[in-house]
Amino acid sequence: MSELFQIVLPIFMLIALGYGLIMSRLIEMDAGKSISKFVFTVPLPLLMFRSMATSDIGGREPWSLWLAYFLCFFVVWVLAMLAIRYLFGRKGSVLAVAGVSAGFSNLVLLAIPVVSGVFGEDELFPLLMLISVHLPVTMTVSSILVEWYGREEGETLKLGAALLKVVKGLARNPLIIAVVGGSLWRVSGLDIPLYASLVIDRVIPVAVPLALISMGMGMRDYGLKGDILPGIVLGLIKIMVFPALFLLVTTFLVPLPAEWTAVIVLGAASPTGVNAYLLANHFGVGHRLSANTITLSVLMSLATLPFWISVARSIMEGA
Repeated sequence: MSELFQIVLPIFMLIALGYGLIMSRLIEMDAGKSISKFVFTVPLPLLMFRSMATSDIGGREPWSLWLAYFLCFFVVWVLAMLAIRYLFGRKGSVLAVAGVSAGFSNLVLLAIPVVSGVFGEDELFPLLMLISVHLPVTMTVSSILVEWYGREEGETLKLGAALLKVVKGLARNPLIIAVVGGSLWRVSGLDIPLYASLVIDRVIPVAVPLALISMGMGMRDYGLKGDILPGIVLGLIKIMVFPALFLLVTTFLVPLPAEWTAVIVLGAASPTGVNAYLLANHFGVGHRLSANTITLSVLMSLATLPFWISVARSIMEGA
């Protein structure tokens, strides 16, 4: 158990460092946002590009992985909406925010560091394959649901406009571009040019620590803003129900290679990603609910991640 905490504690200490830097004003909020933008624009995309470009998938296609994960994702989404509707009496667009708050895993800022720390960068491939469709699927469904709940009575759903907005955003997303570019490079069979590889090798080591620090900086915006109990419920659905359901599905319905299951269960066990808050902010509903779920799921995962890491290791050892 002490070994597990040696993996988990440095991750949360880096998150706390980022939070402390903003709270102490050693770094101003605007500078923190610039650091976060740098992380998402340079080191993380380079890490994802290299992993996708150099990974050997061994003839294994990701369709079963996507099916298993998103089957669980939609079950968790519906469960979260039902919980907020019938336990706390909420209605309308906030239910869509509740769904994404319980289903949207922080795969980039937290799952990548966790998987890298537990299994090494060589095992990132299934996680990156999930990331390649995770944002498009979740943001498309979120946008459609929020538009559905937010429309006036009798007004038709502007599906085309909602989808166009999502597509435009994804086309400019550096992470999506990196995954697609890395996949195409792998298909081409070309090696990454020597000097480009040397530059990438110099930049990538800062990706994980800066990602965690920037995550802590971003959490200064969230905090705890009331609605604590709904946040706890959604947080527990996210970090406990989701990975448990994924294990059940991959055991009985959609079998996956053991090493893929081990990696993705850590992704499913990751706390809520910031896109839940961004969605709430964009549509003007559920700010406190999403913010609390992000903060509380991060805090609770300090206790739950060691358990899921031990489960993932057991799966990997049995491969």
